[in-house]
Amino acid sequence: MRIVAFVFLALLTFACSTKKTGEELAKENCSSCHKFPDPSLLDKKTWNDHVLIEMSYRLGMRNKFELLTKIPEEQFQSAVELNIYPDTPEMSVEDWQSIVDYYTKNAPEKPLPQKARSAISTKPLHFTQETFIYPQVNLGGVTSVKVHPSKAEAWIGMNTNETVVLDSKLHVKSKIRSQSPNVNTAFIQGKTFLLGIGKMYPNDQKLGSLYQLKSDGKLDKLVDSLKRPVDMQLADFNGDGTQDYLICEYGFEAGQLVWVDGKSKERHLLKTQAGSRNVIIKDYSGDGKPDLLVLMAQAREGVSLFINKGMGLFVEKPILQFDAVWGSSFMEVADLNKDGFDDIIISNGDNADYSHSKKAYHGVHVFLNDRKNNFKEAYFYPSYGASKTLARDFDGDGDLDMALISFFAENDKGVNESFLYFQNQGNMTFQVSNLNVPEDAHYIAMDAGDFDKDGDIDLLLGNYQFGKPKPGVKLTPGLQIRLLRNTIR
Repeated sequence: MRIVAFVFLALLTFACSTKKTGEELAKENCSSCHKFPDPSLLDKKTWNDHVLIEMSYRLGMRNKFELLTKIPEEQFQSAVELNIYPDTPEMSVEDWQSIVDYYTKNAPEKPLPQKARSAISTKPLHFTQETFIYPQVNLGGVTSVKVHPSKAEAWIGMNTNETVVLDSKLHVKSKIRSQSPNVNTAFIQGKTFLLGIGKMYPNDQKLGSLYQLKSDGKLDKLVDSLKRPVDMQLADFNGDGTQDYLICEYGFEAGQLVWVDGKSKERHLLKTQAGSRNVIIKDYSGDGKPDLLVLMAQAREGVSLFINKGMGLFVEKPILQFDAVWGSSFMEVADLNKDGFDDIIISNGDNADYSHSKKAYHGVHVFLNDRKNNFKEAYFYPSYGASKTLARDFDGDGDLDMALISFFAENDKGVNESFLYFQNQGNMTFQVSNLNVPEDAHYIAMDAGDFDKDGDIDLLLGNYQFGKPKPGVKLTPGLQIRLLRNTIR
């Protein structure tokens, strides 16, 4: 009996000693889908009331049919088809509660504050402001902005399915109509392409299309049945002498990165994952073939280099990895330190997910290249809701400045932060100004270029009105475009 009791006690002790902690369980289960999220990334309320509830459905800990009262039916049906919400629990109730306790006990009471940063000036510097008011659309409805590289005009995608062409005085020259909102106009090798997203809000429906504008002003549909596409580029990936199409299908739960053969229109899948945001095509490996530098969002966030091995085959090399709630929004590539190698500029501020809250890590991040395509962060400026940053020599002094828009700006410190201008002071330091831009728009799109063809670089900001205006903020009816005209020349 003593031997039996001893064995029982030993087994009980072993069982207790091997019971996993909430942290261990979180790392085991969360890391299977994305980078392990530290509790400090969000406050207790956001974890408990939003993120953990969503995760409970994804782990089968709740009845998935409850979601029919919370999300659109088409989103629910898409998630069911992808088996995102399992029918049975994937862990015990005790283990799930351990994970919940780990996050709610270790998360801060309130979102962590932003790190110290340089003050924001309101000086207009060498820019003047003009607006394009479109009476047909009362609230902002811009979905894309593109400055023409050789003509004094800008192409403005609208949520009305129109693309409006403006002259340098912001007068309408012409309109082009597509089946869905144009989210990307591209002028490549003398050709004009438009990318129709399908539906703007999160979905996995195959409603998007890539068009080419013909000489008669009509659109020729090149590729259809795309899952919420947001970016496209051209290059000869298989070496057959014909330009192929690279398309980022952002999707929602099931996007993908594909290239489409320019001859056969056959589609080649590079990555099955939602959130492919934008791509830079360049020969990074030095073998004469076009490689792809891609920003991925939607949980598995990060930057990857797809190395072209020839015949249209690619090998993925992860470059940067971000937290699942980071909110990656746009990638700019530029040589900021003038060493001859491309650096990576990331804007992160997507706040339209399950973790809507102030995030101290939102802003613009600069990752410098070690000349071997390894990247390390060298500059960060906190900015709530940052959505896109462009690097150009706006003041004509030979180095690169930056311009940032924020779609989810908080603007809670008395200074508008929907737009920020970073004037390069050298040695990775910048003087920051909002150029006294009024707080009357939600900027979702931006482009930089010599809009009026006077020799300097202008900025156009596209307004997409979202939600209710904040107290004290007066909206400008019909405001679609704010032009920051450069007067340096």
